[in-house]
Formats: sequence, C-alpha cells, structure tokens
Amino acid sequence: MTNLQYKQAALATLKGKWLTALSISIIYFVIFALAASRMSFDQDNIDSMLRFVALNIVVTIVLAPVTLGRTIAYLRFVRGESAGIGTLFEGFASIRFYLKTMAAYTLVTLLVYIGSFLILPAIYFYLMYRLVPFLLVDRPDLSFVQVLGESRRMMRGHKWRLAKLYLSFIIWGILALLSTVGVVLLTPYFDTTMAHFYEQLKKEQQTATRSA
Repeated sequence: MTNLQYKQAALATLKGKWLTALSISIIYFVIFALAASRMSFDQDNIDSMLRFVALNIVVTIVLAPVTLGRTIAYLRFVRGESAGIGTLFEGFASIRFYLKTMAAYTLVTLLVYIGSFLILPAIYFYLMYRLVPFLLVDRPDLSFVQVLGESRRMMRGHKWRLAKLYLSFIIWGILALLSTVGVVLLTPYFDTTMAHFYEQLKKEQQTATRSA
C-alpha cells in the first residue's frame, strides 16, 4: 500500500466513528495535560531541567497503559470492532498486563531518550520499536522482552517505509501544532493510519511465511 492508500483507508475506517474517535482523543490529552500541569522547570537551572525530564519519563511510563488503550481503540476500528472511551483504560485490566506494558514502554522510552542526544539513534530506536503497542495487544503470549524483539524483526527493512509515512503527515503536523484543537483532531486520523500500516505489514509477513 502507498501512503495515500493508508490515509484513504484510515478516513474510510473513521467514517461514522469520528465522534467516538475524537472523544477518545480528548480524554487522552486531558489525562496527560493534568499530569503535565504538575510539572515545571527553570530553564536557567540544570537540576530543575533534569528533574523535569525525569518526571516526564515517569509520567510517560506510569500512563503507558492509557497510551496503549488509545492504540487498542484505533486498532479495533480498523478491524471493524467497537471501541469507546473505556477502551483507554483496558491497559489496567490486570496487574500482569499493566506491569508488562510499563516494562516495555520503560525500555523503549529510555532508549529513545538516550538516543536523543545524537538525534539519529533516537529516530532509529523509535521506528524500530514503533510496533510495540500493537504487539502488546496482539501477542499476549510474549514477554515484554520478546515483544521488543518481535517489533525489531517486523520492522527490519521497513523503517524507511514507516519514516516516509510519518513525513507524509509533516504539513498536517505543523498545522496541528498551531493549536491544541489541531492535535486532538489529527490524532484519530494519524493513529488509524498507523493501525492500517501495522495490519498491512503483518499481513505481508504472514503471506511471506506461508509462501516460504
């Protein structure tokens, strides 16, 4: 599929579901906004900035199940299943699942943060582990370490393909960043497109395995 086809498929998926999708997006950002409102830093104080970064990482990890819930919702839309605001909190369904989600997000977040000092490694790690949320949903049989390994395997040879999909949203992203409303509106569109990317890649690899 081309980038245009992914986007067209996403818009077709969201037809008749925009209200629900936007509700999920709004609640998600409200939760993170409330968490972020507790954080501040003094740009002239390095200790203050380091504490801010550390807090940011902690919030990202603690609220990882909510981020995963967002993935679950849009993946269900793509699969023709129902989802709602409650789907956001399915990452808290069990202690085991919650801990596995936190562990996976912790490793990925730390790798991306460490790589961010050189920029390119951060992008590389981000693309390599971009399928982790989908695999946490689809492969409950795997440990969090195996989930990371499966994401690496699936993304082998496809990182540039995903990067181009991201780049195709760059103008939309710039426009969205002009206001919070723009980000909220873009999120369902982008996340549904990502869900289609995952489904297509999984289908291709399953077909290749059967043909081998």
